Amino acid sequence: MKLRTFLLCCGALEAMLAGAFPARAQTPAPIVPFNIGDAVRESEQSRRPPLPAPSAAPVLPQLVEPQFTMKDKETLFVRSIEIEGPDLGAGAEARELIAPYENRTLQLGEIYGLADQLTTLYRTKGYLVAKAYIPAQDARGGVLRIKLVPGLYGNIAIKNGSLVRDDYLRGVIDQALAGSPVIQKDPLERAMLLISDLPGAGMPRVAIGPGGLPETSDFIFSAPEARRLDGYLLGDNFGSPYTGRDRLSGGLNLNSPLGYGDRLSAFGIVSERAGLVNGRAAYSFPIFCDGLRGEIGAFRTTYALSGVYQGLDATGTADAVTATLTYAMRRQHDDSIYISGNYSHMSLNDKALGVSFAQRTIDLGTAAITRDTFSDFIGLPLTTSASFSFTAGYVNFPDPKQEVANIATVDTAGNYAKINLSFIATLALAERLSLSANVRGQKSLSGNLDSSQQMSLTGYWGVRSYDEGLSGDSGYLVTPELKYALPDIYGYRHAIGVFTDVGAAWLENGSYTLTQKSYTQLNDFGLSYNATYEYSPGRFLLAKALVAHTYGSDCGAKSYDRTTKGLVQVGFTF
Repeated sequence: MKLRTFLLCCGALEAMLAGAFPARAQTPAPIVPFNIGDAVRESEQSRRPPLPAPSAAPVLPQLVEPQFTMKDKETLFVRSIEIEGPDLGAGAEARELIAPYENRTLQLGEIYGLADQLTTLYRTKGYLVAKAYIPAQDARGGVLRIKLVPGLYGNIAIKNGSLVRDDYLRGVIDQALAGSPVIQKDPLERAMLLISDLPGAGMPRVAIGPGGLPETSDFIFSAPEARRLDGYLLGDNFGSPYTGRDRLSGGLNLNSPLGYGDRLSAFGIVSERAGLVNGRAAYSFPIFCDGLRGEIGAFRTTYALSGVYQGLDATGTADAVTATLTYAMRRQHDDSIYISGNYSHMSLNDKALGVSFAQRTIDLGTAAITRDTFSDFIGLPLTTSASFSFTAGYVNFPDPKQEVANIATVDTAGNYAKINLSFIATLALAERLSLSANVRGQKSLSGNLDSSQQMSLTGYWGVRSYDEGLSGDSGYLVTPELKYALPDIYGYRHAIGVFTDVGAAWLENGSYTLTQKSYTQLNDFGLSYNATYEYSPGRFLLAKALVAHTYGSDCGAKSYDRTTKGLVQVGFTF
């Protein structure tokens, strides 16, 4: 737990506790819940090439049109070629394809070949059913006409097997396709992915058939069912030595209870002897039909120090309510961009010997943007996720004496601001070999931060050979890892990896403490093992283990350094 306030925010308690508590921690910050998406994603990437599954693709229809014909072995001198049809933004590229066929004698096969090249060009531009064909004509004058049919939406039907109501699925599809009557890849893919994002619905299958009107195509969206209930249970030894290393955590989701892609979720975590307890409940829901979602939530975190600090009766609570909006600005298989805004109100309180010494409230807002891509780098598949966020808030101490003590020491009261950066990339070097990099950083824009707003440097989500607890106002962490997916054993999928963690954290103004250096830089390297077993369709047994060893200087963090540390997590999803 973060305990700096024991030393900094109450003069009388400071003298008594200065030798007992690490000065780096100011207040008890809520433990960040382990993200089951991380566990499942890492396990999935280990048992197969680390690539997301291809998005469902529409089946292209066969357009039947009257074709231009010539007698066998007959040739035609073509002086110029004209394209009839709408301008789809590829005119210059089309002219490059056409130019070699002008002012020369052509056979029928060459003419059809040109039409096929033009069809391929427009379909690669996202016009899924575009067709260039040679209509019946008299081209003996030397002018050959090629007709371009982009394809228009006809009837759109839904076969709904999901938990989401038909009318809401219809709204998502209509909204995504409303921009143009021309059939295009991006709007269709957005509609499919937005449906698959809805709790209670899976990735829809799309079939295309000839429409009832000329140049139209009909679509059928088949939305499969997802589970009404899903969740997970995990056990690990990732906890703090002050509140208990061994922890049990779990989550439960009720998907689409009202039938429109909403979700009611609950999360809980408890460490040994209940040294740390956290519970969170949230309700998320779509707003309109165009990729905007909201979420409201609340959590409570409590801690009680044990071991050598048990006699101090050091306890704390944190209560919070949050509200979040997220919008998918762009939603494609190979490129998605999300923007989000969050507001949180937190009430935090620390006590020692039954006396409150750091009671405060924090109001904060965060604006963030995230981009996920799937592309290639030097011909190798590459997935990336990058995010940037800006946070501003206000820390208030209702007790004037506690506020004065805070300002005189750590000085976190009042306005604050910070920025955060994150970048994750995975490069598939071979079918079973991948290289990943996880980079994150934080910079305080306003001096010292409340410990709940600091960046963690050590523990499972930091430099892993060190115990949980060391943090700073600003910092960075870089973790490259090379993974090899071992051969499957009757559905048991597993991988080994080698990694290094390189990180640093600093206090913007460390003059108030002698127990933590203003700048701390740490390193480790280690081996990892990850495994999954699908015991039922879509349900997995999970296991991960790693051993990390410190190298280089501990830079004043010796009390956190385990030199060589093993971490284990086991669990299952349901």
